[in-house]
Amino acid sequence: MTITFKGMDSGQTDSYLEAIHAALEKGMAAKEVVCSITTGFRVIPSMRAAPGLNPYHASVADIGYGFDAVQGTIHRIRQGESLSLVKEMLVFDLDTLGISVKQLSPNFELAVKRANSDVFYLVEQSRYLNHQIGERIKEAIRLGRALLGPEWETIRKRIENIQAIPRL
Repeated sequence: MTITFKGMDSGQTDSYLEAIHAALEKGMAAKEVVCSITTGFRVIPSMRAAPGLNPYHASVADIGYGFDAVQGTIHRIRQGESLSLVKEMLVFDLDTLGISVKQLSPNFELAVKRANSDVFYLVEQSRYLNHQIGERIKEAIRLGRALLGPEWETIRKRIENIQAIPRL
């Protein structure tokens, strides 16, 4: 590995990267179930046209793309690719996931606002899984911060303007 993180040897760095990857794997499993339930919400008449359903589904999908991005960056680091902005990529990917997870709750609450009592179990299960997704993302960000130390905040400040560019 040619990239140095806080003066750690490659074994220590790989341990952090593995822990970040494992946290996101757990989050990805929860996201997959949530995505299936959310798709199922479309067949429930009381929720089919709920104002938050499409934004909520998009938020869940956005988090899935974010998980893929972080895991791809970790893979590239482990493969020893010489990337000039690899730390920036890792911070960008993780921090963007942190932003994306904040979109889940308000959109979810709009999506389930008119749910009938016969789907409350699915609503509560989704709420629980949303929480699990958020916790796994927080864990991955905490590990990323630990990996990079004070460099995390320096990099995050540099990428803020890029994150502010709207995505299509």
